Amino acid sequence: MIELRIYLGEATVQKTVFSKNKITIGRSEDNDLILPNPHVSRLEAILEQTDEGYTLTDKSRNGILIDHHRVEGPTKLPPCCRISIYPFEIQYVFLGDDETITISTTLKNVPSASSSTPTRSPKDLPQSTHFAGLVGESQSMLKLYQLIQNVGDSPVTVLIRGEHGTGKELVARAIHVMNTRYNKVFIPVNCAAIPIDLIESELFGYEKGAFTGAQSSKKGKIEEAEGGTIFLDEVGELSLNAQAKLLRFLQNKTIMRVGSAREFPVDVRIVAATNRDLEQAVSQQDFRPDLYYRIRVVQLEIPPLRERNEDVPILVTHFVKKIATDLGMPHPPIVSKEAMERLTTASWPGNVRQLENTLYSAIIRAPHSPVIEETTLLDDMASWLQAEAKPEEALLDTMGKQALLQVLTQHQWDTSKAAEILKVSRGTIYYKMKKYRLEAPRGLRRG
Repeated sequence: MIELRIYLGEATVQKTVFSKNKITIGRSEDNDLILPNPHVSRLEAILEQTDEGYTLTDKSRNGILIDHHRVEGPTKLPPCCRISIYPFEIQYVFLGDDETITISTTLKNVPSASSSTPTRSPKDLPQSTHFAGLVGESQSMLKLYQLIQNVGDSPVTVLIRGEHGTGKELVARAIHVMNTRYNKVFIPVNCAAIPIDLIESELFGYEKGAFTGAQSSKKGKIEEAEGGTIFLDEVGELSLNAQAKLLRFLQNKTIMRVGSAREFPVDVRIVAATNRDLEQAVSQQDFRPDLYYRIRVVQLEIPPLRERNEDVPILVTHFVKKIATDLGMPHPPIVSKEAMERLTTASWPGNVRQLENTLYSAIIRAPHSPVIEETTLLDDMASWLQAEAKPEEALLDTMGKQALLQVLTQHQWDTSKAAEILKVSRGTIYYKMKKYRLEAPRGLRRG
């Protein structure tokens, strides 16, 4: 007997019990477990009971991971393991002699196949490393997951605040997924990327002849999001005129296209985000106070990566697997201990986005290497690491090439010993060797 528990975000929306020895998984509706997402193959996998337990056979073109290892041929499932079928995570648990299997499927940002309305309770929120596309298990992230789940159930307008690269759009998408609108459209709009003279027509649409070049009527982004959610990123960049029209929409739930005198209702949820100090913008009369209070009915703060560095190893593992899949690599590279230490202790001014880009760059630089070394990372990190160097590293700068050369030659070019003596990381030693073009004599170790 097999029990399948399907989740939306982290909320249970379906339970099914099978009394059969073979279960098919895939996108097609004739499967036993349907995963409704275009990334999933029509037939993704087959679970079969054997004398030694259950095995999984990969039938997809994209690949399946069991506990982060790619499936090669029929694979026996350990008693408790995680099956990764992008963008799903499936928790498989063998419960013992009664031959009952539980498979908990997490739909990170994909609508459930269940026709019933999801029921959610804050106490059901697991201590998970993944939540609706977000990654992390620090206390600050678990608190954020809880807040997302709470506001997801309500229709209120939400303001997301966080630095560049923290994942504001991911949080907005998670809020959308947790709401009853999850099967409707989600439209992201970067207000800062739209020219100020076009923002009104882009958001609210326009009628034919409204301005030069308006050859036909066009819906705006808010109208296109009918029934769903619109995400206004960098909302602090809106002009005062656009702010006035957005305020009117929030008050009356109606919009008026540019060039029209007719208002009509639109059912859309607004989620906004900014990295600006909106309170200061209000005091400087750059942002309307009435709009400010309208959009921040609930406010969510995303912590910068430097304040949750315990999540870095989880993020690194997640991104390395994702990048390897994107590049068609048969196996994701391993991150060396020194490289992981460097990644974990860095301040990441560009936050999660910068971490992902750094890993992507490192893998591209050494596509055939099974290990990501610290020296490869430093090529990308060197410029901003030096700008925030520790005092002892600044001292090494002052000492210069001759001092470093002296320590290295005294210890047979042992970079670990040199790092210990100079009280800096081995990565800093490598960086300085590269900067000063110092090469160990042939036959001598470098670390």
